[in-house]
Amino acid sequence: MKKSLIIGAVSAAALAFSTPSACAQIQKGEKSFGPKIGYVSHNKSAVAGLVFQYTFSQPLRISPEIGCAFRNNDEDAFLVDLNFHVPFGIVDSEKVAIYPLAGLAFNSWSRHGVKPDEADDVDVTTHTNRFGANLGAGFDLRCSSTLRLNLEAKYTLIKSYSALYLTAGISYVF
Repeated sequence: MKKSLIIGAVSAAALAFSTPSACAQIQKGEKSFGPKIGYVSHNKSAVAGLVFQYTFSQPLRISPEIGCAFRNNDEDAFLVDLNFHVPFGIVDSEKVAIYPLAGLAFNSWSRHGVKPDEADDVDVTTHTNRFGANLGAGFDLRCSSTLRLNLEAKYTLIKSYSALYLTAGISYVF
């Protein structure tokens, strides 16, 4: 099972870096910053965060992210991702782009309400810190030269905490 997941992740990363040419809207040195919100499947709750993106070559963009999964079912999380995007245009459009993504993830999940001894009436929180991998795709819509909207779906592969993340974001492009 582990071997097939690793082979799948490497194949997806190779596919991501062999996509068609980048669209005209993505320029080397372009940066963007903004919030995003969405849904996380692990604890079936909302997720929110901040995203910075930097295009260091025309077809390749790096996207560090920080966020949190809100508390539900006595679990919440602190999330850090470092993803790579390869945006390319759809039908020669300068306003619309799709991108595959691949990257690294660090999640710190907290479980609340765990009682070590039934006689104690103390709320104990336990933390589980894990590293993993992200695979997914996104859609960018350039509203103006300084405003971009995006939708993204990614799956994070982490032992015991794998989850699907569906998010929408708005970014200031500079």
